[in-house]
Parts: sequence; C-alpha cells; structure tokens
Amino acid sequence: MCGITGFISTKPLPKNVIERMTDSIVARGPDGYGYHYGDHFAFGHRRLSIFDLSEAGHQPMHYLDRYIITFNGEIYNHIELRNELIEQGYSFNSHTDTEVIMAAYDHWGVMCLSRFNGMWAFALYDIQTKQFFISRDRFGKKPLYYYKDKNNFVFASEIKAILLHPDVITEPNIDFLNNFLKYGCKEYLVETAFRDIYRFEASSYFLGTAEALIDNFTAQKFWEIHPNLSHEKFDDKKAIDYAQHYYQLLEDAVRIRLRADVKVGSALSGGLDSSSIVYLVNKLLKEQGKEDLQETFSSVYKSIGTKHCDESDYINLMAAQLGVHSNQIEPIESDIPTEHERMIYALENPPENSLMSSWYTFKLVASTDVKVTLDGQGADEQLSGYLPYLMNYISSLNAIDMFQETYRCLSIPQAQKYVLIGFGMGIFRIVFGQKFLLFILTKVLKKNFEPNLNQKLANDTRQSLVTLIHYADHTSMAYSIESRMPFMDYRLVEFLASVPACYKMHHGWTKYLARLAFDGKLPDEVNWRRDKMGWPIPEQKWFEGNLKSWFNGALTKSALFSRLTITRENNPERIFAQKVRCMNASRWYYRFFESKENV
Repeated sequence: MCGITGFISTKPLPKNVIERMTDSIVARGPDGYGYHYGDHFAFGHRRLSIFDLSEAGHQPMHYLDRYIITFNGEIYNHIELRNELIEQGYSFNSHTDTEVIMAAYDHWGVMCLSRFNGMWAFALYDIQTKQFFISRDRFGKKPLYYYKDKNNFVFASEIKAILLHPDVITEPNIDFLNNFLKYGCKEYLVETAFRDIYRFEASSYFLGTAEALIDNFTAQKFWEIHPNLSHEKFDDKKAIDYAQHYYQLLEDAVRIRLRADVKVGSALSGGLDSSSIVYLVNKLLKEQGKEDLQETFSSVYKSIGTKHCDESDYINLMAAQLGVHSNQIEPIESDIPTEHERMIYALENPPENSLMSSWYTFKLVASTDVKVTLDGQGADEQLSGYLPYLMNYISSLNAIDMFQETYRCLSIPQAQKYVLIGFGMGIFRIVFGQKFLLFILTKVLKKNFEPNLNQKLANDTRQSLVTLIHYADHTSMAYSIESRMPFMDYRLVEFLASVPACYKMHHGWTKYLARLAFDGKLPDEVNWRRDKMGWPIPEQKWFEGNLKSWFNGALTKSALFSRLTITRENNPERIFAQKVRCMNASRWYYRFFESKENV
C-alpha cells in the first residue's frame, strides 16, 4: 500500500517536480520514497511497508531489465501467482506482490488483470516496446487521478500531487459542484471537483505509447458485473447451499487479506457486516496459532444528545463474546473544526457529510501499532442491506408474496415508508403493467427507478458504493492505515451477483443470506438485529448547537458560495444535508484555492 505519482511528456522533463509531487502524499507512504527518470517520463513512489519490509520492496521497481513500475495497492493472491510463475521459469528477488505484477504482465500480457485478486493502481513502462500499461482495480478501491493536455499526461494517487506540476491549470468545476449539492457525492464519475482533472475509471486499463496516451487516451474495461435478473422462487435447500458457499468465500477473502508482515486489526461498528469480519478474523487467527487478542476499533457516542448515534452496546457484546480488545473513541466536539479541515484536505473532492465517525476511527487506529484493518464495506450493496431496497424487492413480487412480505417488512424499524411505496408500485404494476409503471415514474414523476432488485444492487455496487470506498480509502490513508475490504473480493461479488434476489430479502429480513450464514456464530442480538445505523454522526447536534457559529461561517464565508446554485428544499432533513454539503464545498474551495498552505 503506497502512493504513486508520475508524468509523461513530449517536452523536456522539469526538474524536481516529481519529488515535490511525491512528497505531497507522504501520508500514503511514510516508510520510504523513490523516483525514476526516463527519457520522456518520470515515476514517483511513497512506500507504506506491508509486505517484505526490506529494501527489496523499494519502488519504482525494475524487473528483467525491461519493466519499471510504480504501484499502489495489494495483490492478495500474489503467493499463488508467484508459485505459478516460478513453475513457468520466472524468478524473484523479493517477496513483494510488485514483482509478481511485472512477471504476470510479462507472461500473460493485459490478461494478467483478470488473475489479480486485490486492489491496485499502477503505471508500468516496457523499455522494449516503449509502451505504458496503466490500470486500476475492479472497484476503484485505489485512487488514480490524471490531467492531460497536448504535451503532458500527469497522474497520481491524489489530486494535490497533480496540482504541483507546473503545466497543470485548473479551477473549480462549478457544474460538478452544483450537481454535488443537488444529487450528492458521486465518486464513480470520471469528472472531479477540479476542472480538467479526472479519475482513471475502475476496472480499466490503458496500453500504448506516450504519443497514444497524450494524443488519444482511451481506457479499456477488463471486468464487469453480470447480475442474475431472474424472478426465481425461494427454496429452503438452495438457501442453505447459498449460505454455505457465501460463508466459505467470505472466509477465504478474509484469510488472504490477513496476509501482511505488519499487525492487522478490524473496524467494528456493531452491525452484521463488520461483526462477520471480526468473527472470521478471530477464527482464522486462532487456527493459525496466533495468541494475541485481535484489536478492534470503533467510534462511539456517549455524550448528552449524541447517544442516538451510539452502537457501543453491540460493540461491547461482540468484544465480550469473541474476547477481542475493543478500542473505542468518541469525537471531541470542540476539535471538530480542526479535524474537519484536515478531512477536507484528505478527501480532495467535497464529501456529503463530515465523515467524523470514519475519520476518528482511523485516528484511533493510528495511535496503536496496527497498520492494516479489515473492514465491512460493500455488503449492503450486494445483499440488499439498505431500507430503500425494500421498494425494489416488494414491487417486483407476485400478488400473494407481495401482501405477505409487506406485512412482515412493516416490522423493520423505519421501513414503513419504503414498504408502502413498494407495495403501491407493485399493485400498480400488477394492474397496469411494468412498462406503464416505469413510464409514470420516469416521465411524469421524474424518478429514476430500477424494478429488478439484483440489477439495482449491481448498479449501486458500480456507483454509490464507489463513493463509500473513496471515503474509506482517503480517511484511512490520511493516517497511513491500509483498509482492506473482504466483501469486495471479486469472487464473492461475482457469486452474490449470481444469487437470485429472493435469497437476499426474505420473510421480512434484509441480508437474509448473510444472516443465515452466520446464524449461531454471531450473537442473535447482532445477527438478527433489525435496526440499521451504519456509522451515524450527530452533526445536527454539533452544527446547530455549540458549533453553529463556526458552521455558518464556514458555510458562507467563501468566494465560491456566490457561484453555487442552491436548490430549494422543503424537507428539513434535506435542507440540513444541503447546508452540510455547501459547507464542505466552501471549505474545499478555501483549502485548495484560497489557502496559501497548499502552495
């Protein structure tokens, strides 16, 4: 896990630029640095040592006197790939996954990407063919941004590094920011909040010369999700088989993500997903004979007026049952303005909220000797864990099942609105047909609705989940912590996409398949818990209370504020949410365009 920088140019290379760019992302790699100057390109690297802590892991790395790479991420199955390549005659000078990438590319070409199980962003140069091979992992777990003009292609793990190249010219992307205020954060888009600075798309690669990269850059897709769109009826035996296979895949995803030469811990929110990961980590560590207690990390809220955001009862229950060491932290209200400023600089594109639960969790991790965490991100979008999915589920059922499931789902806390909307749409579909329902929704009511639950889950895995992954990566790496996500193992993602939707929501339970898999393994209070929180933050208490003066000042005291289009909202929750977004955008503008600290 590291940070990468680089530029390819048709002009003479500027002096000391790659050094400045690379130094700006030191948090992504505090353990070492390196540079490589070619005749028309430069690569930079900041190292966070996770595998092979020796100097043999130094980057940019060379291989076979032919390849040069700067790489950020982890290839979790690098041991298996290394053994396969050794059988083909390859040899290695280190125990790193970096060498494995270059050997795999030498052997399989671009098809090596389909063999990698992990997260990555890398740029590789082939001295013989004079071609660049650039890629980003299937889910965009590791960031990769770029700027391109007629002479340069500049890239980095973070935008702040790109801004230090002397030829980069940018300004706020007002259209992007207005869409952000209206629709929320969309980190899956190619555009960013900085004009002419873009994201390299997830599950993509480029292969070509410097001329092709600068003159006609086009990324190619190497992977896609293919959901099962059938309306299969629920079967008890199949449910058990699916649950067993799910458990086996998740356990193996955790197993290979425990590979590290540094200490590993887990973020624990108290919900089903993070608790499942903590359970499996505990099980595997015991099987490996490791006697040290697993370290878990949690943000809690015990102050007056914030307890509605607190999940410490569930956290403590899990810690007691598994015998883990539970580290807990509560954000300090008076510190929020300072921490918020640091968070905005780390995120680079303004987020939807303050992210203080995530921010403080990784701040807590950084105060220990743990360098890697296994986290529960990604399960909700694959197993239908969010309440709005009830609309997709219920509206697609036949009449008898619809009445039965509506009755059962009404007992889910805070679900009544989604259940009744789904029921209403389902009745309309049965009477008038699905085509007319979609016409009314999209053309008359201007609502974008996907009637098939599995297709909706696939869409969200490609889109809204990417935003949450971005939040996790940038908040963790701001503290030089590597966040690994077993639920984003591509084998598990492909399997869950193939599972019919009826096994994900069933008999009034969201994430039914996962609950069935962990029944008897987790406490019933966690496994069969109906309410869902998911790292909530008491922002309204903070920003309309003691921090109101700071909040209002941060919201309006910016030259950007007058350039934004603020939409009228009637719902108090949406009004407050938009204020938080406006505040984040204003502080983002100050940090990157007004503050001299960024120069």
